[in-house]
Amino acid sequence: MYQPMFERDLLYPATNLLEPGSVHVSVLKPDIQGRLPIFITPKTMHNPFEYVDILVSIIQADIFDRTRIDIKTQGIFFFRIKDNEYIKLIYQDGKQIVEKSKGIIDE
Repeated sequence: MYQPMFERDLLYPATNLLEPGSVHVSVLKPDIQGRLPIFITPKTMHNPFEYVDILVSIIQADIFDRTRIDIKTQGIFFFRIKDNEYIKLIYQDGKQIVEKSKGIIDE
């Protein structure tokens, strides 16, 4: 069971401007290396991973700019695919490193 320290629902622009995407963002406590796990769960039929750059920018501006945390260097993003299956994304030297993960959290 995970306990987020912050949660928020966000809208983001999608292909059809009349039908924006929506995600639920959960920020967990920092891991042992000091990185913030950020879980992104879709609330609409859009695949949020297709809009990763837009979402990271929105999350940075809407949540983390206030705390002066750069989530590209301090965050670990988990995009939910289906039940307890995620795409894990980190930024390393400005490049995206992506892998699929299973069984990350017990919901």
